[in-house]
Parts: sequence; C-alpha cells; structure tokens
Amino acid sequence: MAKFNLAAPFEGVSGKLDKDDKLVFSQRYGETYAWEVEPSKKAPTAAQLAVQERFATATAQAAADMADPEKKAEWKEVAANSNGKYKTPRGAAFASYYNKASGIE
Repeated sequence: MAKFNLAAPFEGVSGKLDKDDKLVFSQRYGETYAWEVEPSKKAPTAAQLAVQERFATATAQAAADMADPEKKAEWKEVAANSNGKYKTPRGAAFASYYNKASGIE
C-alpha cells in the first residue's frame, strides 16, 4: 500500500467527489483518509438494516447531546477519563448509545 501526502489539494474534502465515484474521502483528527468502495448490489439483510437503525439512532442521540452544553461537558469528561479510548465527547456519546442499543453494556 502506498502512502501519499496530498494535504493541500484535499484539505477539508470529505465524501465522494462525484456521485458515481468509488473513492471516498474522510477527515479524522486532522488527517485526510481516502478509500475505495464497491457498492453492494444485494438488498440489505434484516441484520444489516438493524445495525443501520442502531447506528442512525446513536448518531442522532450523540448529536443532540453535543447541542446541549451540559451534556457535552459530561461527555467531554467521560472522553478525558477514558485513557485514550475516546478522542472526542461525540465519540464517547455515540459509543455509549450504540452499545446500549446493541445490548453490549
């Protein structure tokens, strides 16, 4: 696998450049990542739909918590005390809600 430093032209880029593009960009912790995706041609299974629903619900709950300054401060403390497990308050909130929805807690 080759590693290239394309910081300047791709800084701030996320998602696909074109709707039919197989190359997806993502920004995480100040780094730009790119990977190739091949969309599935099969209909999603019931288990996949359940995971998608849990993911969407956890994402919405974490976003709502980040809009509330008190809850955001609580999650910030959780992330700070996680010994590096969570880098952001949003990540800590998402993981907690996703795990709870998955019955992992």
